[in-house]
Amino acid sequence: MPPELGFNPDRSALALYDLFIPLERGGTVRRLIMHLDMDAYFASVEQQLDPGLRGEPIGVTGRPTEKSIIVAASREAKKYGLKAGMPVWEARRLCPCLVLVPGRAERYLSTTKKFLAILERYTPMIEVFSVDEVFMDVTQEAPRHDGPIPMAREIKADFREALGEYVTATIGIASGKAFAKLIGSRHKPDGIGYLDDEEIPELLVETPVGELCGIGHRIEPRLARAGIRTLAELGKASEAYLKREFGAYGLFLKAVGEGHDPNPVIPYTEAAAVKSVGHSRTLRPDLRDVESAYRVLRDLCDQVARRLRRLGYVGRTVHAWFRTTAESEYHGKQVTLATPTDDRDSIYHACLSAFRRIPASPREVSQIGVAVRNLMEKAGLPGPLLREDQRRERLNQAIDRIRDRFGEFAIRTGESLLYDPIPQHVSGFTLSNEEWEF
Repeated sequence: MPPELGFNPDRSALALYDLFIPLERGGTVRRLIMHLDMDAYFASVEQQLDPGLRGEPIGVTGRPTEKSIIVAASREAKKYGLKAGMPVWEARRLCPCLVLVPGRAERYLSTTKKFLAILERYTPMIEVFSVDEVFMDVTQEAPRHDGPIPMAREIKADFREALGEYVTATIGIASGKAFAKLIGSRHKPDGIGYLDDEEIPELLVETPVGELCGIGHRIEPRLARAGIRTLAELGKASEAYLKREFGAYGLFLKAVGEGHDPNPVIPYTEAAAVKSVGHSRTLRPDLRDVESAYRVLRDLCDQVARRLRRLGYVGRTVHAWFRTTAESEYHGKQVTLATPTDDRDSIYHACLSAFRRIPASPREVSQIGVAVRNLMEKAGLPGPLLREDQRRERLNQAIDRIRDRFGEFAIRTGESLLYDPIPQHVSGFTLSNEEWEF
């Protein structure tokens, strides 16, 4: 096997065969997890469908204007330093020949359904991580394909035939989800990465904590202040400290730092119920003053409330957050309400209450978001008792009917008319099992 896939070329054929067979060792089966990540997905789909875009640096946007942001960049555009979330004006400065393409979610969802149909021919154990990423447990299936590397090559060949030469995927393979994603990221684009369990100790020593999925601008500085900068140091950290600082997530971080990730692959057909509903936005420069940011926040609360009602949930815990720049520390707090809600104004006022508890007083805000958690099904709860609350519920139902018939912008708050709407990010898919059917 080629060394770039993570194998030791001096390993014997028998030892290699041993890697591919799920052996019983101490009563446990050695897992084989694949992480499949589509390369420059939205941009690649556009290039595949439009030959005129092939070879060109393109940026997929909410809409092709200077006030929008780059949602996805093609491989050619990435060579100029473009990345997701970058304002269009900045992208044009780095790449004057940039071609802007409006994002079309229906195209990407259609392609996702196609590649999921291909993957289901290999295993039913497929967990949809996002519209362009999946995890697969191929422990039982890999031996029938002569091992995980040949299996990965077969998948890529099937993709090329069904999706076209421009829509490619990188596949990472390891014994746990976190490590499969990590090793895959080091072989992009269009590569295959394999991580043997024997190589994990060395990987832990050399890998910064920020390279692990889930550790971002908020968690990494907190770990650094505790002297934790590598995955190996994370594994040596006090379990009590990690649990105190990060709750149950801290125990997961400890496990990964010790070299194992026991989290199972959960097939998307068996996905758990919704745990939270949220929205966030990256703000244009003209909307970064606090007053404008709050106007955007009110619209986000409106969208969250509408999604809650559509899904049939109400929630008690409202989490609000912001960043002053794209690279700055995350500031967020949450408020737990006395009664669960699906009402926009109730969610918005809870956000304001949460922000008052944050010591920072920013002059500008680059990103802002809200999520409602601690959800419960509305159907099992008694209706509102107060006349004012009953009137509010009837009003929300009427607004929903109008938007269902005439579109989301058919009825808006007067305050939201003070700025041009920020385009929906085409990367934010939240789909029910029915929507994933194919």
